[in-house]
Amino acid sequence: MSIFASLSLVKMLFNIIKIHQLKSTNNHACQLIEDGELHEGDVIFTLNQEKGRGQRDTYWESESGKNISITIVLEPRMIHPSKQFVLTQLVSLAIADLINEYVQVGSGEQQIKIKWPNDIYVNNKKIAGILFQNFVSGNKINYSMCGIGINVNQEKFYSDAANPVSIIHHTGIPIDVEVLLYKLLDNIGVNYRFFQVEENFSELKSKYINKLFRFNEWADYSDGKNTFRGKIVDVDDYGRLLVMLEIGEEKKFMFKEIEFLNIE
Repeated sequence: MSIFASLSLVKMLFNIIKIHQLKSTNNHACQLIEDGELHEGDVIFTLNQEKGRGQRDTYWESESGKNISITIVLEPRMIHPSKQFVLTQLVSLAIADLINEYVQVGSGEQQIKIKWPNDIYVNNKKIAGILFQNFVSGNKINYSMCGIGINVNQEKFYSDAANPVSIIHHTGIPIDVEVLLYKLLDNIGVNYRFFQVEENFSELKSKYINKLFRFNEWADYSDGKNTFRGKIVDVDDYGRLLVMLEIGEEKKFMFKEIEFLNIE
């Protein structure tokens, strides 16, 4: 259940466009948006994504018929471009809540966390990822494409991804991917509509920080030149990660400026 499900809201309607096979749901959605054929609430969904993209231009491995691969189109005109990290928080929390429903039932207490900025982890293993592409004009976000990949029933991974895991590894039984998709969209829709009404910046940030992987824990990182030890102390309104170094200095990092080390 979504973090904001207690609020009575008009339910957000999604239009699922199911396509048997695609190279990339994000690329397909982008083309349809340029042609004026997609609008807020449209969802490109495929069970066979050949060349899905992950963060840092990585490849997202997804076995045919086993996982969720979608792109959701949003038109978040209520969010100023400087605050676009709100979208990451809304969707990350919706996915974390969904994963929590399944992995706790199958295998007892687990740590479900958001690895900054928007990967979902169960303990130290990645179970879901998000890729946002926001298209800004002036002082508004015209539309946003939210690509989501969730490992559901895939039991073996063959790419060089270091630490993937699926829901089935915790439940021991296959999950209906389309049922899971409807639950996911419901979670995202509730969070999104709630923010449209309440603009609950501080509450949203608090919930995101509470789920943050390695928050307030000493760990090893790299900035591409040097390795260092630090602990995550905050995420600012622009989505920058604030890390306290052992020497007492606090540094801010944009995405791709810091790498998490020693994740097993």
